[in-house]
Amino acid sequence: MKRKIAFFSIFLIAANIFALGVPELNERVCDYGGILNVRQKVEITDYLERLEQTSGIQIGVLTVPSLKDDSIERFSMKAAEKWKLGQNKKDNGALLVVALAERKMRIEVGYGLEDKLTDTKCGLILRNVVAPAFRNGNYGLGIYDAVRNMGGIASDNAELVAKNVAKSDSDDEDDFMSLFYGLFFVIGWIILFSNISRRRNFGWLPWFLFFNSMGRGSNYHHSGSGGFSSRSSGGSRNSFSGGGGHFGGGGASSGW
Repeated sequence: MKRKIAFFSIFLIAANIFALGVPELNERVCDYGGILNVRQKVEITDYLERLEQTSGIQIGVLTVPSLKDDSIERFSMKAAEKWKLGQNKKDNGALLVVALAERKMRIEVGYGLEDKLTDTKCGLILRNVVAPAFRNGNYGLGIYDAVRNMGGIASDNAELVAKNVAKSDSDDEDDFMSLFYGLFFVIGWIILFSNISRRRNFGWLPWFLFFNSMGRGSNYHHSGSGGFSSRSSGGSRNSFSGGGGHFGGGGASSGW
């Protein structure tokens, strides 16, 4: 029995030794995966600095070469808990984590932003904004657009949010109710005209109206998110640290 306990203890110690550790936070964009060039990193950092200056919201970026058998959810939560992005008591922080070898990514959201930067919104950002750029090898563009969408949603700046992310849950509910009432209206007209047609030999009329109404399509708009500007502001390069924010596991994960 003692041998089993000793073996299990050694196994746990070894697992902790080889588990991927969270690096120290010393800047807003920690690119340990080496996927950003200097200009891209400066552009992303400058935006995140301006976001914090104007709104108090802290967003960080962490890229790693590999998770070393850790899960993206476990690792990102460890990083969020260690870095404590966001203001203390406001918990208005968020973190974007990218793992290259596993082709995994996750947005971790602080307590104070969970009502705006919902799990659904985070998933839309990852799938509709980041993944397409990453699949084309445009890592810098994907990260830049990701943090702009995150910041736009968190700060209520709709101009920064891509159209394929801006569609909210309430919009989906409104669309469903509109469809429901529309069908109810059409069925009502079918019943009404059916009664009339039986007396006037217009049996084709209700079905013509029905199929004509069903044939009317809706217009869908697709828009890509913005890219890097030619401007590269110097920005502050002082050491950076979290403000004491707390995280509870809100966010979303995806691959590319």
